[in-house]
Amino acid sequence: MRVTNNMVSHRVLADLQSRYAQMATTQLQISTGRRVNQPSDDPTAAAQERLRLSELSGIKASQSSVQGSQSWLSQTETSLGDVRDVLSRANELALTGATGSMSQDNRNAIAGEIEQLINAAKDAMNAKVGGDYVFSGTKSDTAPYSAATGDTYQGDTGAVLRDGGAGVTLQNNPPFVALGGATEPLTAQSVLGNGSASGDGRVLDTLTQLAAHLRGGTPADLQAIQSTDLQAIKANQTAVGTAISALGAMSNRATAAASRLEDLEDGATTTIDDLTGVDLAKAITDFNAQSAAYQASLKVGAQIIQPSLLQFLS
Repeated sequence: MRVTNNMVSHRVLADLQSRYAQMATTQLQISTGRRVNQPSDDPTAAAQERLRLSELSGIKASQSSVQGSQSWLSQTETSLGDVRDVLSRANELALTGATGSMSQDNRNAIAGEIEQLINAAKDAMNAKVGGDYVFSGTKSDTAPYSAATGDTYQGDTGAVLRDGGAGVTLQNNPPFVALGGATEPLTAQSVLGNGSASGDGRVLDTLTQLAAHLRGGTPADLQAIQSTDLQAIKANQTAVGTAISALGAMSNRATAAASRLEDLEDGATTTIDDLTGVDLAKAITDFNAQSAAYQASLKVGAQIIQPSLLQFLS
């Protein structure tokens, strides 16, 4: 069979185009850092990548949820610390006010400070994170206490649940043994209560009674301060301490969930990189080899293709 000039030319051009396409593919892999840039590069790896990306998206959503819970729990701990400080100061003032030698004017001044402590405790319970009230249960758009409603709690006792990853649920208001012995979610009501009208013995009721006894100033009032009021303050301090302990346990669980999700994210990212990533050193070596082969093909092709009649005439 006679090998014509056209046959050789077509074969040389086809080989050059094939080598150039290889170089272009390798150059794309180097620039993107990916071995699979379109499904046709490796259909199986591309399908597996889609599954892993979906898994990674779910992990990141859980991470965002856990981070929100950690911020919520941190603010809750800060507010409970403020209430604990309020009770500590109230205890000091009660001991001072129960002294029989103190003048009534001084007791009235102490009662005024106790009333300010009541407002400080309610302010602590009105704390917000990202626009949500953290002590209102599931009614996070409603302040636990307001000037219009006084000491009456305005939230609910619902559990505030958040996603902590596969099989993990975090409760932003963890249950604890509140004053009275019942296990309740951590809300402003389970800590401060509903004031003296409720007679629940919690923080607002206790401090209101203390202020009233200080203003009364009678021997019976002083006796009540020394006995029932101080005992009530101690009981509330214990309840707040129990709430802080429950909060610490939930914070530890959130930290563990965050660590687990981070490990899952690293694993998913590594799997995706193994499926579709490129070995950069190998890709550069391949590109250099392909470039050398391409240049050699150009040189050989120029030598093997015979000059045309027009080239001879020129």
